[in-house]
Amino acid sequence: MIIEFIKYILGYIDFKAYGGLADRFLNLCTREKIPLWNIKNINGVIFARTTVSGYLSLKNPARKSGMKLLALNKKGLKFFLERNKSRLGILVGIIAFFCVITVLSQFVWSISVVGNSTLDSDYIISAFEDHGVKVGAKISKIDAKDVAQDVVGEIPNLSWAAVNRKGSVIVIEVREKIIAPEIYDDKTPTNVVASEDGVILSLDVLYGTEETKPGWAVTKGDLLISGIVTRADGKEIFIHADGYVKALVKKKQTFSHNDITLYKIKNENKRNAIFFFGIKIPLGLKTPDTFYTQHKAFLKSDETLLPLGIITEYGAEYLEEELEKSDSLKEKIALYSNAEYVKNLMEYSEIQKSTVKLLQKNGETVCELSADCVQDIGELQEIYIEKNGDNA
Repeated sequence: MIIEFIKYILGYIDFKAYGGLADRFLNLCTREKIPLWNIKNINGVIFARTTVSGYLSLKNPARKSGMKLLALNKKGLKFFLERNKSRLGILVGIIAFFCVITVLSQFVWSISVVGNSTLDSDYIISAFEDHGVKVGAKISKIDAKDVAQDVVGEIPNLSWAAVNRKGSVIVIEVREKIIAPEIYDDKTPTNVVASEDGVILSLDVLYGTEETKPGWAVTKGDLLISGIVTRADGKEIFIHADGYVKALVKKKQTFSHNDITLYKIKNENKRNAIFFFGIKIPLGLKTPDTFYTQHKAFLKSDETLLPLGIITEYGAEYLEEELEKSDSLKEKIALYSNAEYVKNLMEYSEIQKSTVKLLQKNGETVCELSADCVQDIGELQEIYIEKNGDNA
């Protein structure tokens, strides 16, 4: 391959010689030490390959043997450059491109995180960026071991981290600490009481004495499962009562536009910025800082984000003056507050039936929610025992 490469750099010519004495022509070329290779003799016509200077030396052997010469193909860097003189800029551009790629490969192109489940990836990347591991950083200057140890010391929920390099991509591998479960206290004497008013649907007693039945109505604080148990010998003992008590609970809430305050916008602005290898080039005036957010759109190759993209920044500044609300806006605010409440309610209960009404009360628009919910209303309540001397 090295020889072929050298031949390409120097250049070579494919030719044919015909019309004379083929054997005499080849003998003369050998005598004058003219390099020939890939030689073929087809019915007295010679096909061969030689160097550029060798082709110029073929005139004398051809004249003495009566052969005529015809160049068939010219190959090599010299002829390539001659054919592409008008496209020299393209060639220079290709060479410059590969040079730029070679240089940029020494810097970090993108960063990703693997192994995290509860910690946000952006939060972890931000911590590593504070220690120099960021897009645009020179890879050779990153002390992966020390940086990983420093970040683990700063983030309490991390037990281990490593900075791995895959080409120009940094992959941060982490392990989160395993939080030990809370120790269940089964020694303290407790009762199970109702946390809300409701109608009992089912009762599952784990420990203790059942004090209510399905179908019974209870109010907040009523005893559901007692922690006082009578043994077979008639003696009463105190235990840690526990169980599940499902009840139908009626919820009724009202929400008004007064729950949320709106302010007039004094100034708002949007600005784009070009992001290139950790450098952000703004394309406009600075956005206000009172309310600020940004959206990133980077180029992507397969699943890897490239260090080139557009960052769109949004900013707004508000007046202290409260915004005057229209009737339709008041309704939307009340409905929004209701939706937030229902979302939180669904996290710990099952809504069987609900109605939502928009009403006018005291001259203002309110949203009224009525809902029948099924939830566990059992709540542990410690039993306090007074001690007189050695007697409980």
